[in-house]
Amino acid sequence: MVESMNTSESFDPRAASAEIDRAAARVRRARWWYVAAWAVMAVYSAAFYIGLMAYPERFEDLVIPAMLLVVAILGFMSWRQRMVSRGASRVETTVILSSICLGAVAAVVNESAVPDGLTVWAVLVGVLPAIPFAWLAWRAARR
Repeated sequence: MVESMNTSESFDPRAASAEIDRAAARVRRARWWYVAAWAVMAVYSAAFYIGLMAYPERFEDLVIPAMLLVVAILGFMSWRQRMVSRGASRVETTVILSSICLGAVAAVVNESAVPDGLTVWAVLVGVLPAIPFAWLAWRAARR
């Protein structure tokens, strides 16, 4: 049975090439959702921490609606994504843990060194937790 698959009678190089092109296009389309999910996390993380540092008294009203919106967006994106390899899963875990650690650093620096209000320092410190997500989105987009 395997031998019959290797005969020149049943093998059409043009059909094989077309199938490879179709599969490659499908992979590229699926990768966009992966890149978009991590880009959304980068933007959300930065906006969350910058908003928390710059406007702590007004930000409480926006935290829950913003979190629900991001959960809905990421839920849709993960539904579109289907599956991720083990290697990618390990990288994702590392990125998430890095962002959590940088978020803790941002919170400590915010309490001890960042002046109140929307300042350059609030923005710079607020972007720290977003760096791992932005890196992962950039890395995935390059592949």
